[in-house]
Amino acid sequence: MANTSSNNNNNNNLDAAPISQLAKRRSTVASLGQTEQWELSQRRGHSAMYAGIESLNNDYRTLYIGATGNVYCQMTKDMVSADTINQDERDSLKEMLQSKYNMVPIFVPDKIGYGHYEGYCKQVLWPLLHYVMWNETVDEKSYWEDYVAVNRIFAEEVAKHYEDGDLVSIHDYHLLLVPRMLREMLPDARIGIFIHTPFVSSEIFRCLPRRKDILLGMLGSNLVSFQTYNYARHFSSNCTRILGYEYTPAGIDANGSMVCLGVHPIGIDVQRVREHCHRQGVQPKMEAMKAKYGDKKIIVGRDKLDPVKGVLQKLDSFEQFLKMFPEWRDRCVLIQVTSPGVIESPKLEAKAIEIVNRINAEYGSLEFSPVSYFHQHIDRDEYYALLCVADAMLVTPTSDGMNTTSLEFVVAQEETNKSPLVLSEFTGTAGSLSAAEIVNPWDYAQVADALYTCLAMSDEEKQQRFKQTGDMVNRHTASYWAHALVQDLVASAAKESHWGPTPALDVGRLQIEYNESRKRLLFFDYDGTLTPICDKPDDAKPSSQTLSTLERLAADPHNVVMVVSGRDQETLEKWLGHIPNLGLSGEHGCFIRDPGRSTTMSMLDQVDMSWKDDVMEVFKYYTERTPGSFVENKRCALTWHYRTADPKFGAFQAKECQNHLEQSIISKLPVEILVGKKTLEVRPTCINKGEVIKRGLANHPDATFLLCAGDDKTDEDMFRVLAQMKSKGLGQLVFTVMIGPPEKHTVAIWHVESSQEFNRILASISS
Repeated sequence: MANTSSNNNNNNNLDAAPISQLAKRRSTVASLGQTEQWELSQRRGHSAMYAGIESLNNDYRTLYIGATGNVYCQMTKDMVSADTINQDERDSLKEMLQSKYNMVPIFVPDKIGYGHYEGYCKQVLWPLLHYVMWNETVDEKSYWEDYVAVNRIFAEEVAKHYEDGDLVSIHDYHLLLVPRMLREMLPDARIGIFIHTPFVSSEIFRCLPRRKDILLGMLGSNLVSFQTYNYARHFSSNCTRILGYEYTPAGIDANGSMVCLGVHPIGIDVQRVREHCHRQGVQPKMEAMKAKYGDKKIIVGRDKLDPVKGVLQKLDSFEQFLKMFPEWRDRCVLIQVTSPGVIESPKLEAKAIEIVNRINAEYGSLEFSPVSYFHQHIDRDEYYALLCVADAMLVTPTSDGMNTTSLEFVVAQEETNKSPLVLSEFTGTAGSLSAAEIVNPWDYAQVADALYTCLAMSDEEKQQRFKQTGDMVNRHTASYWAHALVQDLVASAAKESHWGPTPALDVGRLQIEYNESRKRLLFFDYDGTLTPICDKPDDAKPSSQTLSTLERLAADPHNVVMVVSGRDQETLEKWLGHIPNLGLSGEHGCFIRDPGRSTTMSMLDQVDMSWKDDVMEVFKYYTERTPGSFVENKRCALTWHYRTADPKFGAFQAKECQNHLEQSIISKLPVEILVGKKTLEVRPTCINKGEVIKRGLANHPDATFLLCAGDDKTDEDMFRVLAQMKSKGLGQLVFTVMIGPPEKHTVAIWHVESSQEFNRILASISS
């Protein structure tokens, strides 16, 4: 917001000019309202996001929290420091914004505000997220401290206004730490974050010194959403390679908290764009452009002067076009408008001007210049006149989150030429506007060919292509995007996940409920739960105390006891099979011997196991390159162990192996990866420990007490099934226990620090 006044003087000469050379001759936005102290104006850009958020007002109670932006003195037009705005003035603005627009302004102190926005956001994150390394002169460490501070301010402001049941939707790379900060303050809040920019592959993102902090900050959300599937895939790859987290079809398993991933390509406010195209000042501008350029074809480019927007590539491609197709040299003109970016780029501007001068010198004349280049802000009427009058549009970013200019161009052409679009494959819109000419902006000859195709295209083909692009733009609007985002956030938050520290098991309550129950179901994992984790799996034999405790529990006629392990069935039978009435399930539920039975059932009869050959090849590849690792071939799973490998190298290789499997195998086959303690296991998706829980409950519906304990991610299947059943009205009293520290994310309700302590608890309740 800014307390500036607008100058709306209508100057006929300026209105008649195609594009005014006076960059700031008039305000480009309407005044929103004013008091004696404040006058409000909208900021430039982000119109699609604002339109989407505004559309939610029809169906939801909304509150918009944001920074004020630049503040100016109305008399002097000088910028006012946020630090000098007194409390009365701040309260006045807050009251005005909240009463009229349901907005809460944040006054960010000038120093940290600069370090956050102009510093870390624009000089570190923005380049990196567009595959450009930041300048080595950038003070990344200092800017990072400001970035954290501003994120903290936003998180605290959200928490201050939060009410139970609210949805919190956070937007873009400026606030990547807010989800986790907010999660620490509000463990049960429903939080989503949407990234408007691209998200890069791990090869680039891992260069960021604060990479883990950024990823962990984002994973405080229930839903992390992106413009395209590729960006979501890159994010999941970063979580796998950098954090070692498991990626599943349901999302990222962040140590027990399932964080969903979404793909929501943003649209535009189609009706508002139509209204802008019909504004009174647009038609005179269109007539002025047509009069100036006569019967020449008008090619339009409109970009920020930013290295990733592809302005230089566009100019080089146009030069190549004139070289390859001499018949078009005097028959077309490129009108390129570049607005200044947040960070000035004098070298980039000089290079652009150099290319423009070279083209005009080579292919122009005294009467005509093939490139009309304007480095300035243009007003709204000029912008929409450009879009309406164009015979083709060139959009050539080398990396772009979405690019809504291309969508606005489609709407602007509805009542004019139905002109085609040349669109970079590196924009998010390229996946939606398939009827456009999709190009690699670095391939100048390809762009030149595409431009020729557009200019020579028949009216019939123009109509056909325009119908495809128009249908997409009119369906997937900003309102559609915003409502879909909210609906997916609600669905993601409804999935059971436990946030915050897990409380220690209330042993006294457990004892009381255990004694008062008529029939009890007890499910225990083996490694890490009944016995400590050992470097060599064969060393994890049960202690005499563990055997004695299991014998007493299984001998109680009120108990049904199952050991549900990832170990093979033969090992379980050898170590525990002699205990009467003890049920055993091996390989995560592939094999089951019910309590009191002598026969073991296999769940593999209807499961296709042909996938094992492909997975074994990958595991062998990493085993050969990771000394100390080995493959365990179970009947229903393959497990790669690296417990005896070098700890750091083994963990690194495990992340690479996991990423390899996810990219080349898991997405094509009905299997999933389990990330365990120093292990990677691949198993069929239809078999897991949760199925054993369902079977036990079905066989013993009269049970009134249920205790389930485990220590790793495979046991989350059991906890998750019980949590889902509980939410649907499961009548049993349920104790789910994670063995490990309280900070460990889990769906379980309780925690016990170690397997030794858990064994002591079992011994006490069974005595």
